[in-house]
Amino acid sequence: MSEIILSAQKIYKNYKAAYGEVPALKGVDADFEQGLFYAIIGRSGSGKSTLLHVLSGLDAPTSGKVILNGKDLYSYSDGEMALFRRRDMGFVFQQFNLLDEYNVLTNICMPLKLEGKKPEQSYLDGVVQTLGLAGKLKKYPYELSGGEQQRVAIARSVIAKPKLIFADEPTGNLDKKSSQTTLQLLKECAGRFGQTLIMVTHDPDVAAQADRMIRIEDGVIVAK
Repeated sequence: MSEIILSAQKIYKNYKAAYGEVPALKGVDADFEQGLFYAIIGRSGSGKSTLLHVLSGLDAPTSGKVILNGKDLYSYSDGEMALFRRRDMGFVFQQFNLLDEYNVLTNICMPLKLEGKKPEQSYLDGVVQTLGLAGKLKKYPYELSGGEQQRVAIARSVIAKPKLIFADEPTGNLDKKSSQTTLQLLKECAGRFGQTLIMVTHDPDVAAQADRMIRIEDGVIVAK
């Protein structure tokens, strides 16, 4: 068994609604090992995206702990949390969230730019080559196809060498061929650079390629 890098302990998450509180997560426990690919699956509204957001520090739980490297993620201040996310977490979403005013190279390097750092050239070259972006670095996001924009988002997610990559339905807006390519690239990047990949998906074909699968229904993990 590999080292456990992330652990969810008795996670509850309620959302306020006009008629009262709505439970989204109901006592979720889960451990994530270093270097593995996890797929979180479930129907729409099952709580899978909420779980991803809680695990990644984007949305605080109502109660429970998220332990990362032996420390509760939600014990960090807002500033510490923002810094931690930039340095130790990469994100890939269904919406690519690229900055149209910057070219591909700058978009890829944005997490480092925010830290006042420059990329390690050999590592950058490896990421760019792996993702087939060598000829696209001077282009702008609006000049690229959806699949190409997703590859840029993947490159951006790994450039700071994060320990964890969180992906929320990253293939949801892509056709089948682009979806498969995107998945293979994410797996290759995570495997090559030693990162833990945690992906939310509704696609059983995507989930079947994970090292571990977590099924969630009505805010409860029903199978691992």
